[in-house]
Amino acid sequence: MATHTLHEKVALVTGATGGIGRGVALQLAARGARIVVNGRSAAKAQAVLDEIRALGGEACFATGDVRSRADMQAVVDEAVRRFGGVDIVVPNAGGNDDEARSPEVRGPFPGIDLERVTRFVGEALAAKLMVVQAAVPSMRARGGGSVVFVTSEGGRSPTPGQTAIAGFSGGLIAASKVLSKDLARERIRVNCVCVTVVRDTPSWTAVFGEGSTVSDMHRKQYEKIVARCPLGVASPADIGRVVAFLASDDAAYLTGAALSPTGGLTIH
Repeated sequence: MATHTLHEKVALVTGATGGIGRGVALQLAARGARIVVNGRSAAKAQAVLDEIRALGGEACFATGDVRSRADMQAVVDEAVRRFGGVDIVVPNAGGNDDEARSPEVRGPFPGIDLERVTRFVGEALAAKLMVVQAAVPSMRARGGGSVVFVTSEGGRSPTPGQTAIAGFSGGLIAASKVLSKDLARERIRVNCVCVTVVRDTPSWTAVFGEGSTVSDMHRKQYEKIVARCPLGVASPADIGRVVAFLASDDAAYLTGAALSPTGGLTIH
């Protein structure tokens, strides 16, 4: 059973209305954090809010596009209004996951649309960084904090056909190390969690659900991961537990790290 390692901390989780973000939000709430659930659907958010409250936790919903600095500032302002500030930021939402799965973006290099690929990389980076920049003043005012990026293992162990994902995620991992140095004097720690296939997520449904439109290459890559992962396929809660560790004082001396909870599929 989770202990209250995050008691009275305020955590802002983007893309928290489903998939990995929901798993992260629930694990943080189980440890005592008050959760700001960011997403696009109030209906989906309500289900997560109900689950958090069933755990005895506190939460609120704050809508906003993760690619918009103004929207992310509004989300942070809502966190300050409701809970007094922000201690933990989990940039989880991808910004445009449908584009990332498009065969024109994900596929063998000779045939991809490089204008779309480079546009995706820029937007995906913005989707992770905007919320952090907006939250830094609040974390600074509260004496420090923790940023935990959730990104793709493709940034550490690239997969064929993943020019866009590897470019974005590899860039984010490098940027997170810069942030860890820039923000250390503010007592703000910055780490990355790099994931591969996670069940019960939009990406899982896009590949294995009814009406799937991903390429055969994409599907076969997922099938290989499912078949070969030594510890089995991760659940959102598995990823959430790793994020919760990094967000807590148990990881107080850890910054600039990239952890890969891939069940032994990749080893670093």
